[in-house]
Amino acid sequence: MHRLDRQQLNAGYTLPATYGADRIVVLPRDPYWLFAYWEVTPDLAERFHNEYGGAWTAGENVLRIYDNDAGSIKDIVVNLSETGNWHFNVESSGHSYHVQLGKVLADGRFIAMLTSNAVRTPRDSLSAVLDPRWKMFAFWQNRYFRYMVVGLSSYELFDHTEQPESKGVYRD
Repeated sequence: MHRLDRQQLNAGYTLPATYGADRIVVLPRDPYWLFAYWEVTPDLAERFHNEYGGAWTAGENVLRIYDNDAGSIKDIVVNLSETGNWHFNVESSGHSYHVQLGKVLADGRFIAMLTSNAVRTPRDSLSAVLDPRWKMFAFWQNRYFRYMVVGLSSYELFDHTEQPESKGVYRD
């Protein structure tokens, strides 16, 4: 096959800036960061403005992050006219989160416009579960168990790597 030129691939095609759908999507970036992107159509913004009036205009735009496992809530102030996405830090790895985009009114009430999907951030550690049906190759097994050492100094660890039956080194 011949190699396609990037100019030829992109000729005449552009991604739209908006899709005309009210939605917010959250994605895990790594164990401690999430990424959310959203679109608020003018119709939805007008509907909330009509319902809440001047209180809506004076309110503060907020991304509200819910830690579903810990039951905690965190607010991040965003400017909806300048951005449609946000990277944000979360406290715990391996937890389930979802996000709401809305406003905090002057009386302290939070009014949600959009609610995201729920996501779980990955763990930030090795798994302690070893499935016997999925055995590791000896090379990887040695590298994995190198981290599961009890009571050895660096020198002793280096000294005992070739002897799996050594005291203090856990082996299956």
